[in-house]
Amino acid sequence: MERIILEVDDTVGKIYRGFSEKSKQRFNQAVSLMVKKAANDANIAEYSKFLDEIGNTAVKNGLTPEILEDLLSSND
Repeated sequence: MERIILEVDDTVGKIYRGFSEKSKQRFNQAVSLMVKKAANDANIAEYSKFLDEIGNTAVKNGLTPEILEDLLSSND
């Protein structure tokens, strides 16, 4: 487990300090899951943007649906 420091407003800090150890563990797990999901969503967005850029470049270079179909159906 790695320790990090998060800055929160005063109210949240007071609430957290009032948690039991079990509640703090649950809260920490929830924050970990939210950070992982945010990172995963960012990766998906970056991947989708990358695919869009590739598609746009291919179209600019003359790729048509017919040419793509021919390329995909060839055995080479």
